[in-house]
This record gives sequence, C-alpha cells and structure tokens, in this order.
Amino acid sequence: MACPTKNTNLTPRGTKTMLPHGGLPEVISPYMLKLIEKTGGTQGPLGKQFISQPQEEKKFAFSGTKDPLIEEEFEAAPGLIYKYKGRLNSKGEIVTYGRTLWIVTRFCATYCRFCTRGREVGLPSSQEKSPFLSDKEIEKVFKFLSRKKEINEVIVSGGDPLMAPRLYLEKIILGLVKLQKKGDLTIIRIGTRAPITNPAAIKPWHYQLLAKIKNPYLMVHINHPAELTKESLTALNNFRHLSLATVMSQSVLLKDVNDSPEVLYRLFVRLTEEGIRPYYLYQNDPVYWAHHLTVPIKKAIKIWQKLRPTLSGISATARFVIDTPFGFGKIPIPEGNAWKVDYNYFFDFKKKKHSLK
Repeated sequence: MACPTKNTNLTPRGTKTMLPHGGLPEVISPYMLKLIEKTGGTQGPLGKQFISQPQEEKKFAFSGTKDPLIEEEFEAAPGLIYKYKGRLNSKGEIVTYGRTLWIVTRFCATYCRFCTRGREVGLPSSQEKSPFLSDKEIEKVFKFLSRKKEINEVIVSGGDPLMAPRLYLEKIILGLVKLQKKGDLTIIRIGTRAPITNPAAIKPWHYQLLAKIKNPYLMVHINHPAELTKESLTALNNFRHLSLATVMSQSVLLKDVNDSPEVLYRLFVRLTEEGIRPYYLYQNDPVYWAHHLTVPIKKAIKIWQKLRPTLSGISATARFVIDTPFGFGKIPIPEGNAWKVDYNYFFDFKKKKHSLK
C-alpha cells in the first residue's frame, strides 16, 4: 500500500553522488520520481532503492569489495562472462552445457543504489571502458560462442540492455538469434528493470525484436509490490503476449524495503496473479556501497522460514539464494524450517566451504 507523502520535489543529483571510485550517479526517471513521492519519498520502499545516501555508500569504500562475483576474472570475450563452464568428454561430446552472461551496456533507466555492478555501471563515457561494445567486439563474442559448442545459453545483461539504442540492440539480439537458428545456442535470456523503472521507454520495436527469439526469457528485477503499476504491468504483459516471452522475476532482499514476510508475500502472490513467475530472491551482494541495505543473513533466513509455508506452489517457485561471493553458484536457503539444518555454513558448486555471518 502506498504511503502518503508531501510532494518532495525530488531532483536527481547526477554525478554529485557518484561512488568514490566512480559509477552509480543518481539518475532516476521522471516516472520513478513520481512513484517514489507517492510511496513515502526518500524513506519509502522505492526511495530507499534509488535515492543515494552518500555517507552510507562510501563508508566502506576502502575496505569493501567491488566485484564479489568475480566477473572480471572470468571475462572470456568483450563483456562476456564465462564462469559456469560446460564440460566435454574425451571425444569432444557435450557432457554438461555451459552458460554465459553478456554485459552489453553500462546504462540504465534508473540506477539502483545496491547494484552489484556499481563498479562500472553509470561510469561516464570519458573513462577507458566504453559504455557500449564496438562492432568488432560484438563480432568477437559471436565467434567465441560459435567455437564453444558446449555453451547453450546466453544471458544478455548490463546495465539494462533494453535501454540500449535500437540499432545496437538489434545487432546483438539478431546475432544471437542467428546462432540459435544454427544450433550454436538454444536459450536466450534478457535481464532488465526498464519495464519497472521507466515503462514508457519500452517501445513496440522491443516486443517485435524479442519475438524473433525462440522461447525468449525476460528476467525482470522487481523488489516491491508498489513497483507493479498499471504502466509496468502493461509492458510486462505485452512481452508475454506480443513477444511470447516467459517473464520471470528476480528480487533482492533489502533492509527497510521488502525485509518482511508480509511484503514478500504480497509481491510473490501479485506476480503470480499477473502471470509472472517468481524466480529468485537474492541475499544482497556484499558490494561496499550497499552494506547499509543488507539484511543480516540470520534475520533473512527467519524471514524466509516464515514466508515459504504461506505461499502456494506456483508462488513458491521463487528460491531464496546466496550468489556465492568469491565462489560458484546461487545456493538456495532450505525452505520453511522443514529440515534440521546447520545455518552456519554452506558449500558452493565447487565444494568450497563458506561461513554465514
């Protein structure tokens, strides 16, 4: 339910609130600014996500981490992260498939203050790393994917790929579709938050473009029920009906935003009612600028234990996971106190032990 608030006349401060190392300017779409004002202003569940708190964000700047998911270490081609690799046998036959994440832009419609890629998202174009890939770099990625027969899946991400210029995004998507038709690729996912933060930016050509993908998956970042407005739902339903996309939600557990069973219940039930599949609820990544928004893991587990038994099976498709810092795998938290579990540590996909603090 929206919280009443006075008109705060919020004005994004742009580069004045960038992180100490650069990146994450305070950029908020006019649509989201109005929604923030309707839902409690700077202290509301949307204001907390998008309004910068400079003192909090820089508190751990020189002691915290910028890349806990070690993406830069696994960049195999321009912007292409190949961390979860496929496996071939001695005959060159595929044993297990690999999947890649392709970062194609550093821009978003609105910047989340807890962005896991705040190390580079929103950096000014004057910096060494370009906000977009060149034609040569895009071609290198296509050649890499063609050579790596064990890769069957690409997740197109950023920044927000749906905020990229039309001709640029068409070049990327149509190139992937070509690989898909050749059999070099089977699954194409698009990660976005644009339908939530600036639905007016989604145009008919976006629906037409994604419709060219066989079985497109649209992974949409949604954290709070107040984000599911008429405008956002219209865009998401158009992707479902015009692009024939499977629309799935990804949420991040955030302090004073959605850190209660009641808020998450309303979110997951509403998503299900709208034909959107709840997919992941993430523990906030330990990037230094988002420490103040992180729910302590033991509290987070208790929230999940209370929430899970209240959800029907189709709403409980969401899994609460830790995207392992400096490790491998999205490790699910056991559900609903159904098992006796030692919550002091877990093992990632590589059998490395990680302590929960």
